Amino acid sequence: MLHTVSHSPYQIDMNALVNTIAQDDVLVLLQDGVTAALKDSRWLALLIQRNPINIYVLREDIEARGLLLLIDSHVEIIDYSGLVDLSVDHYPQVNW
Repeated sequence: MLHTVSHSPYQIDMNALVNTIAQDDVLVLLQDGVTAALKDSRWLALLIQRNPINIYVLREDIEARGLLLLIDSHVEIIDYSGLVDLSVDHYPQVNW
């Protein structure tokens, strides 16, 4: 399953997200959701600790917010092509 977070982690129920994600799921942070990928983010630490999943962040959105150098090393930066590939490979999709 593909989980996408397009809102700030302070605007959604991140605890529900953490409890919903399964081991084979992937998470993509985009739009304001990219703030969850910042170094020392408590939400990112919780996700990594509780779920050994792949976490991706959309390059265009982190660049638009001037956050490229602040992204945690546990997160893989992808472009729109990578997002399309993940969408094809992981069905269904849940948007948070």
